[in-house]
Amino acid sequence: MSQKHDIDRPAEIEILPPEADGGPRVRSRARIWIGGTSGVKVIKVGPIGAALLTLAGAVVLAMGLIFFASAFLVLLPVALVVGAIAYLTGAGGNPFRRIP
Repeated sequence: MSQKHDIDRPAEIEILPPEADGGPRVRSRARIWIGGTSGVKVIKVGPIGAALLTLAGAVVLAMGLIFFASAFLVLLPVALVVGAIAYLTGAGGNPFRRIP
């Protein structure tokens, strides 16, 4: 029974104080740093960084649009040929035929 209560209880959160090494803090030049168990450090992006990020997103979006447009242009003749064959062979039937 005591095991069931241990499972149902939420884990206790342990808050560790900052390390007191006594020396001056060294700032990193990295914008985003992922390290160990300390998580992800995120900072504000400046105007030039925001412009570059927007430009990169626009380039990726344009490349995707070009890819899908070219795939459509390649498959369009195939669809037209299949449709023409279906029309000429009467595969679709006659929707206006009177049912006896």
